[in-house]
Amino acid sequence: MVTYEQVDNYMQELGLRYYKGSNEFITNLALKTDKKYAGEVAELLNSRAQGLNSNNQIFYELKNRSLTGSLCISAAFDSGLFRHLGNMIIDEQEMFSGKILDIGCDCGIVTCFIARQYPDCTVVGVDCNESAVNNARELAEKLGLSNVQFEVADIFEYQAEEKYDLATSFRGLLDIAQGLTKGVSVIGERSARENAYKDAFMPLAKAIANNLKEDASFISVERYTALYGWLGWMLALEECGIYAQADKSTQMVAKDISSPKEYSVTFANRINKTNSIDIYNSVMSVGFKSGTGYDGAMAEFALYEDSDEIAFADVYKDEKLIHQFATATSNNGKYMFYEADLDLRKIKYVNEKKKEKMDKDFLQKREMYNADIYEIKDYTIKSTVE
Repeated sequence: MVTYEQVDNYMQELGLRYYKGSNEFITNLALKTDKKYAGEVAELLNSRAQGLNSNNQIFYELKNRSLTGSLCISAAFDSGLFRHLGNMIIDEQEMFSGKILDIGCDCGIVTCFIARQYPDCTVVGVDCNESAVNNARELAEKLGLSNVQFEVADIFEYQAEEKYDLATSFRGLLDIAQGLTKGVSVIGERSARENAYKDAFMPLAKAIANNLKEDASFISVERYTALYGWLGWMLALEECGIYAQADKSTQMVAKDISSPKEYSVTFANRINKTNSIDIYNSVMSVGFKSGTGYDGAMAEFALYEDSDEIAFADVYKDEKLIHQFATATSNNGKYMFYEADLDLRKIKYVNEKKKEKMDKDFLQKREMYNADIYEIKDYTIKSTVE
């Protein structure tokens, strides 16, 4: 991607480079730190990739054992995101004024960039990880920044003496809210699912609102996307008087060492009242075309956007939703067949000629679930999230 010169220079100064693969990354990490540390990082990352050692606190303690190591690991997983964020911070200069709070600052890469870019601002980074904050302070000192400070703080308990003009959260929500969203299903009827996320996010949204001025703004770029959680996040913010704005909220893709990752981008403020569902639909409708088969979040959006009524069949095992089927008729008369499980979502549009075959396919999939083990719940809703 094309980045501003200030962004490129900053990343080069910090050594935030792209890595072609994990071997190159671990080799470089060993050269910059030592082989033992690189081995520990490789072992932890491999175990996390296998679904083990998912405790983020353990990861961030290891990551922030030194500033050098933390910067190298950040480069591997977030260098693509940092470029997007750097460009965005420059493009949105009118928002960066006064006193700024950066939530979940980690080792301070983005916080320090904001402080350097806007020297007239006072920037405060907070993180619950003391090692990360110490690294952030070291980075600020190396960069010669006098308008940034870092605090060890739990955002849920944090209360600033003077409220902020702007708060930011860049890729921090997934870690900060991990305990809150544990157990919330990533699939299910959209209104119920996203309202469950809203309830889970509410303590964090309240904590942010409590630290913002009445005319303040908020920016978040997060891994909670339209697949799960983003609408719930906007609903929680809205209930706390922080309203997402349609003109800048969007979806974004940034590449890391393994693969491209999707992010939700939420621009919000406390002045212009909006409806989160309208904002969500506005963002998702960009590029949407009725009658087109989709995978992922757009598949679910098509189901709700392009029909008046949806018939669901939800498959449960031990009270956990594991598979979902849905059928509907699109606004232009085609038949819609939707399927979702914990790993995928997809939708197909078919005409009358192919409908009979799709009905049989869906019936066969339902019959795969033994009634002695699984429970299937059938219900119909109107295609509007309330």
